[in-house]
Amino acid sequence: MKDLFGSKFIIFIIFLVLTVFVYCFSLRYIDVKVNDKFIKMLTYVKNSKNNNDVVLVVIDDKSVSKIPWPWTKNLYSNIFDFLENDAGAKVIVFDNLILFPDTYNLDSDIEFYNRLKNQKKLINSYVLLNSPLSGEILPKEYKSIFDLKNNIKIIDERVYKKTPAYKAVIKLPKEYLENTNNLAASILPEDDDGIVRSAIPVVKLEDKFYPSLALKAYSAAVNQNEFVLTDNYLCSNDDCKTLKIPLTYRKITDYMGNSIYSYQTFYDWYKPIKKYYSHKTYSAYDVLKSYENIKNGEEPVIDLNAFKDKIVIVGLNADNNIWEQWSETPVSAKTADIDVLATTIDNMLNNSFRTLINKDFTIVITFVFCMFVIRGFRRFSYNLLFAGILSLIYLLYYVYEYINGIYISSITPVITIFFVAVFKHIYSIVTVDKTTEMIKNAMGKYLSKDVMKKVIADVDKLKPGGIRTVVTLLFVDIRNFTQISENISPQEVSAILNEYFSTIEPIIESYNGIVNKYMGDGVLAIFGEPIEDKNHSINAVKCGFEILESVKVLRNKFQEEGKPVISVGIGVNTGEVFAGNIGTDDRLEYTVIGDNVNLAYRIESYNHILRTQFLISEYTYNYVKDYVEVVKLTDIGFKGKSKHIDIYEVLRIKNNER
Repeated sequence: MKDLFGSKFIIFIIFLVLTVFVYCFSLRYIDVKVNDKFIKMLTYVKNSKNNNDVVLVVIDDKSVSKIPWPWTKNLYSNIFDFLENDAGAKVIVFDNLILFPDTYNLDSDIEFYNRLKNQKKLINSYVLLNSPLSGEILPKEYKSIFDLKNNIKIIDERVYKKTPAYKAVIKLPKEYLENTNNLAASILPEDDDGIVRSAIPVVKLEDKFYPSLALKAYSAAVNQNEFVLTDNYLCSNDDCKTLKIPLTYRKITDYMGNSIYSYQTFYDWYKPIKKYYSHKTYSAYDVLKSYENIKNGEEPVIDLNAFKDKIVIVGLNADNNIWEQWSETPVSAKTADIDVLATTIDNMLNNSFRTLINKDFTIVITFVFCMFVIRGFRRFSYNLLFAGILSLIYLLYYVYEYINGIYISSITPVITIFFVAVFKHIYSIVTVDKTTEMIKNAMGKYLSKDVMKKVIADVDKLKPGGIRTVVTLLFVDIRNFTQISENISPQEVSAILNEYFSTIEPIIESYNGIVNKYMGDGVLAIFGEPIEDKNHSINAVKCGFEILESVKVLRNKFQEEGKPVISVGIGVNTGEVFAGNIGTDDRLEYTVIGDNVNLAYRIESYNHILRTQFLISEYTYNYVKDYVEVVKLTDIGFKGKSKHIDIYEVLRIKNNER
């Protein structure tokens, strides 16, 4: 072995492999974080401000406390009428989804749909997905109506036709689709680490391009309905004189966590002026109160000039696990989703975006600088100083390009240059830090023992080979935990997960459930087997509600301790499964198998789409309907199910006693 590693050829191969690894690792995990820090610093230093042409009406804490949620749809109509007819808004954007009829207030639904016809300045939203299994393909009979509501012409002059088409649209109510005057795609793309860095101005569904909400709002504001799409730009159809959006073809993550490539542009961010927002905000409750006052001949609460000739975005964001709608951006750990949309529109009005240089440029310049270091000084201190000078030259060039609206790799060439300088002199293999993976594996083994301990206690009750039985399955998952774990140390990840698991496992056990599996930050719990419990459905739902309450307390504790706060989504399903011990004589694992297990996972995943927190299937609801208050979400399609089913959002437990 000593002779082997003494070979210059082997040393060269090791050096080459490690250099490539260091470069890729830095580009993937470090570079973008350093770039985010620089963006935030520059944004705060230059004290950037929006141009006040875009304002927000937020369904905030005040709104949901004064008017209990969920709202009847006629309240939205009152907001739209006030903004269009009383306040003189130029464009109104409704960044919220209308997916289901309100079975308890059908009159309000009818009024809402009828009033939509007269709201000419209103732009409503829809959501595209990359998987038809999770959404609804647009019905052919509504295709012409759908095209009419997206009345912007995109002239395709690309040379390379490489944009993949979205495959699905979340189903819209027929009356909503027919009566609204304007529709556009609501898209909030995230990078793999969960941070929003770019906007998608146009999307492709089937064989046609459609505008995003931002482009539609811009179009209505400047009265421009034709745009030209090239491989590098989206332009106004006047030789790019009015609008010229630089485009980068890159991968993002959609609402279901699926990866998709699309044309994107990078934001020119604005400095926040208050929590969550960089744009002027008004409470939806104050808008509704102003509407009522005007109808009664009284003075409005809000000065009407606040909205006159403005683009007004109406959306939801309250400081509550159920209603908060925010994303992490380079300038803030929490930016309201509607403020991100406002930033996109503002950038279009200012014709201000940033361009990402192709990664090939970074590879070439890194290779050239590394060759300088390899051919540099023999003395380590001199070569290290030489590497520092080269790095300083590159960083000055980076700053220059950024000021001129160009993104290049921020730190990867510097890290690679110093790695090459060090490796050249010490001839040792750089050890890759696998602490995070080791913690994950160790934690998985540790928690598996807890599950097995619970199963072994009742193993005599199981029939050989297992049984088919009806159980209730609860799946709970931490939202955006990949993003959180990448921003803190492995020790902090372990501490947060251990405290979280230590909080919810006793709750599960107290309701006669067992933790069957820990999947990273996800937990699958079983109710009804192997612990017999005729009330397993209601116990599972009560357990889920108590978990939500406990996580709220844990969030507050983490916030006080300066740790990342967490929120969870829960899915519950009841049905027949195979339950039993599977494995060898040396190691057995108690597990449940069947479509009903998968359905519990998929129901939980809908929390991301519907922006809910606690969903149960119609099968569970049939057992617990006398014990819960819910909102019914009808006609949802799931992979593996031949027919659509209803799911329910759990709002509260009636008479929540053990």
